[in-house]
Amino acid sequence: MKIRNRIFLDQIIKIEEQIILTNKIAHYLLNVLRCKVDEQILIFNNDGEWLAIIKNIQSKKIIIAIDKKTRDRKNNKEIKLYFSPLKRTPNEVLIQKCTEIGITIFQPVTMEHTNISKINTERLRLIAIEAVEQSEQLSIPKIYQTTSFIEFIKNIEKNELVIACTVECIDVTISSILRGSTHTCISILIGPEGDFSEKEINAIKTNKNIIETSLGHNILKGETAAIVATALIKDSLTKC
Repeated sequence: MKIRNRIFLDQIIKIEEQIILTNKIAHYLLNVLRCKVDEQILIFNNDGEWLAIIKNIQSKKIIIAIDKKTRDRKNNKEIKLYFSPLKRTPNEVLIQKCTEIGITIFQPVTMEHTNISKINTERLRLIAIEAVEQSEQLSIPKIYQTTSFIEFIKNIEKNELVIACTVECIDVTISSILRGSTHTCISILIGPEGDFSEKEINAIKTNKNIIETSLGHNILKGETAAIVATALIKDSLTKC
C-alpha cells in the first residue's frame, strides 16, 4: 500500500530511534493531514528516506518511531536556474514548479530591466520543501539571495554550460545543445520582462560558456519560460 503522507525533517535520522515532532510539523500532520496513531508516514532528509510509525499523539506534539530506510539519496546531475526576480505570486509558482521538475539551485539575478530585486528566501524554501514532498524527491534545492548580472557572468564555473533563453534566438533547440555535452553543471538563464538589455545580450554572446536557445515563437512570461526550459532540459538529460 502506498504511503500517503511524506514530510521533510532537517535532522539526522536513525533506524529504531524515536523522534518528537512539534510546532509546524506536528500541526501539519495533525490538523492538515489528519494523521492517526499507528499510521505509517515517510520521513526524508538530504541523506535519504525512512518509513516511520506514529506512536503517540498529544495536543501539540507527535512521537514517531523510525522503522526502516526506504531510499538512499542519488547524486543526480545538478541543474541551476538563473532568473530575474518576479512579483511574489509568479516567483512562488516558478520555485514550486521548477522544484517539482528537478531544479537543484535557484539563483536570482538583477538585470537592467528587472523590477523586483528582493526575495523572501525563507518563504520560497518552504514552498520548495512542499514541492519536494509532493513530487517524492529527496533533495531540497538551494535558494540564494539575489546577485547582479555582472557577478553572475563573473562567477560562471569553468565546466558550467549556461543555456540562455532569449527572444531573438529562434532556431537553436535545447535538445541540440545538450546532445553530446560533457559539462558537469547545466544551467538555465531566464531574462526579465522586456528581455535582456543590449549590453546583457552582448555579454551573453561573447561568453564561451553561454549558448542561446529558443523556447518557440510565443513570448512567454518569466515563470512560464522557466518552467518550460526546465522541463525541456530535464527531458533532454533523461534521453542523453
